[in-house]
Amino acid sequence: MADKYGPIFTVKMGVHQALVVSDWDIAKECLTTNDKVFANRPKIIAMELLGYNYSMFGFSPYGPYWRQARKIARLELLSNHRLEKLKHVREYEMRTSVKELYDVWSKNKSSGSNKVLVDMKRWFGDAPLT
Repeated sequence: MADKYGPIFTVKMGVHQALVVSDWDIAKECLTTNDKVFANRPKIIAMELLGYNYSMFGFSPYGPYWRQARKIARLELLSNHRLEKLKHVREYEMRTSVKELYDVWSKNKSSGSNKVLVDMKRWFGDAPLT
């Protein structure tokens, strides 16, 4: 497409326009000099409604609120000290998940197949989106 339309062009993805940059120098300028211009996410009505007016960190637009939420997440949740302190929780959750998968498999293996259908929507649905 770059051969036909050039190093920078837009494409329509559903109801949204997406900018495609296929040139290194232009991409570098977009991501360094003009990084704040490209920092926002598209405003999707579902994220507004489900995200309490975009207040969930992963769905909020770039701005003072997003910068403050990112700072809190980095310092309070993702610091090396906090990650080490909560390591046992992640290990417990992983062990529990693997055990649940094994239990589902062992309960259903009597059907003669080593394959078991697992509802991943439940697994990912239980993960917090904030």
